[in-house]
Amino acid sequence: MERTVIIGGGEAGLIAAAYLERADETDVLLVSEREYHVFSFLLYDVIAGTPFSRACLDLPSTFRKKDVTFVQGLVEGLAATENRIDLRSGSLHFDTLLITVGGVTNYDIDDRGHVFDIRTNVREIRSAVNSPDVCDVVVVGGGPVGVETAATLSSLDDTEVTMVTSSHRLLPDFPPRASRIAERELHQQGVGFKTETRVTEVTENGVVLGGDGLEMSDLTVWAGGVRPNPVIESFGLQRNERGLCVDSHLRCLDVDDVYAAGDVVDYPGKVKDGYSAGLEARTAANNVLRGLRGQRLVERDVRWHPRVVYLGERNALLSVNGMVHFGRGPALMRAVAVKGYPFYWKRVY
Repeated sequence: MERTVIIGGGEAGLIAAAYLERADETDVLLVSEREYHVFSFLLYDVIAGTPFSRACLDLPSTFRKKDVTFVQGLVEGLAATENRIDLRSGSLHFDTLLITVGGVTNYDIDDRGHVFDIRTNVREIRSAVNSPDVCDVVVVGGGPVGVETAATLSSLDDTEVTMVTSSHRLLPDFPPRASRIAERELHQQGVGFKTETRVTEVTENGVVLGGDGLEMSDLTVWAGGVRPNPVIESFGLQRNERGLCVDSHLRCLDVDDVYAAGDVVDYPGKVKDGYSAGLEARTAANNVLRGLRGQRLVERDVRWHPRVVYLGERNALLSVNGMVHFGRGPALMRAVAVKGYPFYWKRVY
């Protein structure tokens, strides 16, 4: 029996495992450093009061009754020509490999002792905003994560929020109308903005801005972009600063039977978000099976790309291929997804 190994237990890895689990041609192993996955779109609910456990998916129990073997381990290297993955605890052989190790927060500062990462420190952020000593909060980053973080924090009592972004507008990779809507809605909620401003240092009492300015802060939340997981630097595969280089089938260049998806890959027109990661994971998993069956591989297709951003007050904006919609409708779509998607993994899959 062929063995397909997926390394990475995030969004892309989960979707790929669920897709491949139904196939008879291959055994599937999922390797993850952690025993749980945190749904990124539930981080804001945790800040607002949802128990952290409800934002997590227990991976061993999820796959226990499925045809997927879960392996907890830290990946340290890859020998693609020898079909071997090196873990801290030993090595694994694969016939086909799917790399979905995701990305890590991209910091612009060296000392991170006084900053909290929205992706990894959400419990600490929640505890801090519940403290009477925290009033002024600075959110670093003007993309979707920064906007949703600011919208959530601004809804809390006695919290003044300021956003700092190096871009010239919020949501810089969205249509300009989306940026105007986001800025208008957050402004009405009392959120301040500093655009085209780079954070050079975070101290105990504030953030140092480019030009030696200082923004006072009791709590600094980093919600900037991501960069590829640095573990890929030891894989010996073609890559650039944006990720692993893949062809139109999401196959890593110059190697056979090694695919990649999610924040760890780069190609023309790549968008780093959960929706893209899911599409890529399905395409890559499909090509794994098509390769085993001797069928023609399919190309990735990202022509239709909806993106929903929560803006507070039960409002959200929806951007689809240049068109922007705002109001309760997009907010309802997001609410259904937020409640339904974890239910699928915990109760249905």
